[in-house]
Amino acid sequence: MISAPKLREDLELLTGMDDRPLVYDPVTGAYHRVTRAAQLVLTQLDGTRSREELIALLSDGGGRRDEVEDFLTRLEESGLLVGAERQDKDASGKRIRTSMFMPRIVLTRSLPALLEPLARVLRRWNARALVAVAGLGALAGFSLGAFTVFTSPPSFERIGGAAFVVAALLQLVAVLVHESAHALVAQVLKVPVRGLGVALLFYFLPLAYVDRTDAYRLRGRGGRIVLALAGLMSDGWLTGVSAVVALTADGFVQHTAAFLLVFQLIGMVINLNPLLPSDGYAAIETATGLVDPRGRAFTLLGALIVPKPLPNYLANLALKARLAYLAYGLVCAAYVGVLALSMISTLPMLVQAVVAAAGR
Repeated sequence: MISAPKLREDLELLTGMDDRPLVYDPVTGAYHRVTRAAQLVLTQLDGTRSREELIALLSDGGGRRDEVEDFLTRLEESGLLVGAERQDKDASGKRIRTSMFMPRIVLTRSLPALLEPLARVLRRWNARALVAVAGLGALAGFSLGAFTVFTSPPSFERIGGAAFVVAALLQLVAVLVHESAHALVAQVLKVPVRGLGVALLFYFLPLAYVDRTDAYRLRGRGGRIVLALAGLMSDGWLTGVSAVVALTADGFVQHTAAFLLVFQLIGMVINLNPLLPSDGYAAIETATGLVDPRGRAFTLLGALIVPKPLPNYLANLALKARLAYLAYGLVCAAYVGVLALSMISTLPMLVQAVVAAAGR
């Protein structure tokens, strides 16, 4: 236990999302949210007072000694005080990072340099007009895609294995465009992404992602909502292109576009699904001002399975809020379980269908 707590000098104290005080740790790359009262406490951590003197000063002789003691302990455990043990010293530079449910593999950190020339051009345009055009175009694209599938459904019996393979490869390219759209908006907003990579949701479901951690620096919700939905907007435009090709082409090209269109519409549903850590979930989280509801839900569920002390912000939750988080966590876990079983059960049939189609 540190006798004279002092905040590390390399930490950055800033005001971020929804005007919330943040402490940025450049060693781990992590942002620590604090209350405004805690922000005032941080200004007193200059190493000139002992721990006991700080507790006496900040508790003002009242019954808040335990809260101040707990706050100082958490600062120390997070490695934010001089002399404290730093955790994950090289976390910001790791190629593979893990969490309880989603290990991540970073593929490249070069996106900011690649996207800055285009971002510089886009910053000169009217932001509201750009968002309106992108949003309306995406809505039109998804609408045309749905119209095409429901009015002229593709005949999968006629789609050969080669068309499936080409469509799958094109979908991988579309996923790259999706993630690059997130990165481009982040670059325009001057919060460059840290990396592009692949994540494994619950260690089995592969998802492409860009690390948008620095979006915490954006104070307004509008920019963060656009950042969350940028990939979906690009998907909408690509879906519109696929729909036009499916309606106007024939033969192999038409079959490939039809298959790709189905992939894209399934991707739209997944990306809007609030039961997964999707773009739609991120947009809802930002719009409502909630902070990591999914993470809080699973932390509460985990504490029921393996009893352990909860952080204060969860331990002090009202009963109604706690029950709401637990219900949301249970629904999310059940959904992922059903999704996993569905993928496992349908994979052999899908492989059999592709092999049969390729043999024709």
